[in-house]
Amino acid sequence: MKQIESLIFSSMTKTLKPYTIIPSDLYVQRDADRQIKNIINDMGRPGYVLVSRQMGKTNLLLNAKRTLETQNDVFIYVDLSNPFDDAKSCFENIIDTAIETNEERFFSVGKIIRERRKEMVETPPHKQHTNELRMLLNFIPGKLIIILDEIDALTKTQYSDLIFAQIRSIYFSRVNYKELEKLTYILSGVIEPTEIIKDPKISPFNIGQKIFLNDFSREEFHQFIKKSNLILDAEITDRIYYWTNGNPRMTWDVCSEVENEALLANLTPSKIDKIVYDIYLITFDRPPIDNIRELVKKDKEIRNSIVEIEYNKGKEISDKIKNKLYLAGIINYNDSDVQIKNEIIKLSLNSDWIRSLEEEERGLIRMAIDNFISENYLDSLNLFEKYLQDNVFNEDVQSLYYYYMGYASYRNSEFSKSIQYFNRTNFDKLDEPKLYYTVLNIKGLIYYYQGEIDESLASLKKVVESDRKDETYIRALLNYGSISLKSDKVNYRNDAFKIFEDVISEKGFNKDRLKEGFITELKAIAHYNLGQLQQINGDIGNAIANYTQAMQLCKLNIRPTIILALLPLIENKDEQYVLLNDLIDLIINDQVKPIDNDPEQPIDFNINTLRETIIISFIQFKDTLFEKIKQKLSLFGRKSLAEHLYDLAVFSINENKNYEIAIKLLEGVNLINPDETISFEVKFKVVRLLSFLTRYRHTYHEYIILFSEKRPETIEYIDVEIFATYIYNLNKEKNYKDALFYSEIINNYKNTVSADILINFLVIYNIELNIYIAQKDKNKAVSKAEEIITLANDQKNKYKPSNLLGEKSIEVIVENAEATLRSYKSISPTRAIKKYGRNDLIKVRYKDGTIIETKYKKIEAALAGGECFILS
Repeated sequence: MKQIESLIFSSMTKTLKPYTIIPSDLYVQRDADRQIKNIINDMGRPGYVLVSRQMGKTNLLLNAKRTLETQNDVFIYVDLSNPFDDAKSCFENIIDTAIETNEERFFSVGKIIRERRKEMVETPPHKQHTNELRMLLNFIPGKLIIILDEIDALTKTQYSDLIFAQIRSIYFSRVNYKELEKLTYILSGVIEPTEIIKDPKISPFNIGQKIFLNDFSREEFHQFIKKSNLILDAEITDRIYYWTNGNPRMTWDVCSEVENEALLANLTPSKIDKIVYDIYLITFDRPPIDNIRELVKKDKEIRNSIVEIEYNKGKEISDKIKNKLYLAGIINYNDSDVQIKNEIIKLSLNSDWIRSLEEEERGLIRMAIDNFISENYLDSLNLFEKYLQDNVFNEDVQSLYYYYMGYASYRNSEFSKSIQYFNRTNFDKLDEPKLYYTVLNIKGLIYYYQGEIDESLASLKKVVESDRKDETYIRALLNYGSISLKSDKVNYRNDAFKIFEDVISEKGFNKDRLKEGFITELKAIAHYNLGQLQQINGDIGNAIANYTQAMQLCKLNIRPTIILALLPLIENKDEQYVLLNDLIDLIINDQVKPIDNDPEQPIDFNINTLRETIIISFIQFKDTLFEKIKQKLSLFGRKSLAEHLYDLAVFSINENKNYEIAIKLLEGVNLINPDETISFEVKFKVVRLLSFLTRYRHTYHEYIILFSEKRPETIEYIDVEIFATYIYNLNKEKNYKDALFYSEIINNYKNTVSADILINFLVIYNIELNIYIAQKDKNKAVSKAEEIITLANDQKNKYKPSNLLGEKSIEVIVENAEATLRSYKSISPTRAIKKYGRNDLIKVRYKDGTIIETKYKKIEAALAGGECFILS
């Protein structure tokens, strides 16, 4: 039983009860409280509490009255949520509230004011109000602070401009009436000051000092916990703050439930999670979530901004929308990046719910089409698929809609799905030729991306053979030529050469049907592809000439790809520098901006092209051009230079299979300015991958030390292979102690890995077995041999070939284990005994672990004497 419980009550009395007005002993002062105090001390201009609902603004105002009111100073609190019929009645209500709540001070002057009202029927309301305020001020020695709450309700009346214009005029009338210097206002509402006065002919209400009421800071949150008489473990308070982020109303409600929960059992973070879900995230009908969702439901601008925040574009949101989000209770007010204020609100405004609102408004098909037109292909596809869950397309539009779905899948690189949808289209070749041949062209590209070259060329050839001479035909022609380069068949490459030559000489298409700019673009691509073909054929001179011509004709967005193709053909280092520098200038001056990888624009400047440019700069001109372009690494996230180099190394391996470049990038981490701190996590990843790629002893050793220090929770295949190689080398040197020590470290992870990784532990087990045999440790050798056979039998159906285990490796390891058992336990072999001829080649292992392959007749006597045993 725990000695210290998660929660201890200093009293069994319920502390956090439902209060309309928070008691002073539970009230936590925030920065807004200090602002109000300063405004009242200064008396220079009115304060304006701008805040969303359920944030504690009324308690803020009442606490100011409770703590700042003195014998000399009078505070008047007026709730304007129930407005009067006219300005006169509203003004009189403010004065009457002052008199009625301060009878001892204002009794006599109150009688005078009420008598005079009978005589001032014709006096303008604002003039009457000023006179009455002056009379009240003359009856007190100190200040008069009028608190007007819920002023946004007042803005819905016809006379609201008169009220706010009057408040503003009070401050300017101090020149004539000195007693007005003792009067100030604190206003509060869910409305921007610029929206208070509606008539453009009246000066705006711009004299108020804004007071923003943000959530509890971490320190204020802990003050609240302490005031609530709750003594909580740090993990519990941390979990509450994780969910509420200091939102006062939510903090109160969650802690109130915690108070109840504590009477039943010890608290855990998971119980806090359940409390939060039960209160807020099941029915979504608890304040302030209910009000926030209602506001979001009604306001499309807010919905759009929430989506932008989700995509980390909070900095792009305008000040106007920021204010809307703040007044809706969705964000805190600050000038930094906009984020939804806490996890509860974030989950209650999740993207699925936002999307469902849009669907209700516009309908799934309309939304899907709109998203398609806006090139939001992923959303378009999801909406079409959602529609098809409960509906079918009308026959007259089904081919078009399946085309949309196929194209959207294609642009999202979901190629198998794209083919499925395109195959459901049924466009007529004569009635709808553009769509018919567009589908064939795109299917040709998809087959190419899937590595199905023959199918790709067959699909494209149908378009080319149509001889339509339009844009789709030309694109298919170029695609046919480009993909022919990837074929091993000579006739396809010959076709490609002719296609590119014809395009360059403007043969094979009707110039009158195509725009001049499009023709120029075609020629540039043809020159580029011709250069590719000539480079493959070793015709470097003509390849350079065509790449150069392509650069002169192409649009800027494909020039980077052409430059990267040309660079390795340039032998002069200075010329390489100039060419690469020109490319980097285009990038850092934002003349070209990388797009996401797009199958429709395969040679446009994209994210991968940028990566390749940075890699070449690092490898060839680290101290100059790399320093110039490394600023663009920020496009890949806010990471250290070491982490970026690691990511680029992984990219080189995965995309280009260029292990040599990857090694240079990883080794470059050690050359980083020593002033830049490299985190342990990044250093571990770098050394691990470097060990795997280089197999250098010193990197192995460094990796093993880091691994022993880090002790990760899980491992990957790469860890097993490095350990196996390191242990093998130690065994080879007869350093059995260290070999077994590191075997034990890695073996501790065998129960945490997947089956395809687990089978590779056989290699380490086999090394251990050979060590025990060399040490003549019979018991451990038998135990390890049995472990090998058990693992091999358990995993034999899950085996996947790897660098460690070839197709026959398991069999060899098992044979070694079985031979050990035969040797030490005198058990029958698991397979039938084979009879050998005297000249048959056999593999045997001696008791010292030595394995040789020789003729049976040469070791027949050793076998008979038990000195060695047959492996195979």
